[in-house]
Amino acid sequence: MLALRFRRDRRCLPDGHEIGGLIMTVLSPMRLLRSRGMALALGAALATNALAISVAAQSETEINEIIRSLAPIAGQTVPAPPVAPTVAPPVGQPPAPGLIEIVIPGYIVILDPGHAIDMEVFFPFDSAALTPEARHSLHALGRALESSQLRPYSYLVAGHTDAVGNAAYNQRLSEQRAASVRNYLIETFAIDPDRLVSVGFGQERLKRPDAPRAAVNRRVEIALIVRRITR
Repeated sequence: MLALRFRRDRRCLPDGHEIGGLIMTVLSPMRLLRSRGMALALGAALATNALAISVAAQSETEINEIIRSLAPIAGQTVPAPPVAPTVAPPVGQPPAPGLIEIVIPGYIVILDPGHAIDMEVFFPFDSAALTPEARHSLHALGRALESSQLRPYSYLVAGHTDAVGNAAYNQRLSEQRAASVRNYLIETFAIDPDRLVSVGFGQERLKRPDAPRAAVNRRVEIALIVRRITR
């Protein structure tokens, strides 16, 4: 197959007059294919670049949303060393209104549920190993936690399961999965290990108690630690 290309040509005669016309070029099939191939390659490169920009913008938006969800209101929580002095609160004294107290091995932790997020983190069946999808979903969280806005604060990484199966088994699995998330975050991002505490709740704290088998119950929760006291 042959293709024709036209271009306008102007020339000046010795007497000063200009003449013009069209010049026809016959393109060989090979040259035509090369020309079209370059155009296709350029189009593909532009599309790939546009997709990368779109993904990056989406990632930054997600990071900023996590920061807004986890950052305490100015003056609400004063940054302090991750572990407070070894002084337990008086027995029976409830935490301040709106806060939650939980007891985990070695600590009494006061949480602010108003600054917490639930994340769907993918694990293989009967495993605490992170899948590529899980690492991808945790990327924005890691970027947010290493940001200057969240760097002064500590967070609880809590693993939850649904109510399917043995409760003791679910408890162990939730602990292992929470530890996997914590380890990935501190090994991959600039996060001080002392800022993250992992704990597993198994099926004790269902997000949907009315639907104990629902997938929404299988999650990892990140919550702001207001105070952490050694026991």
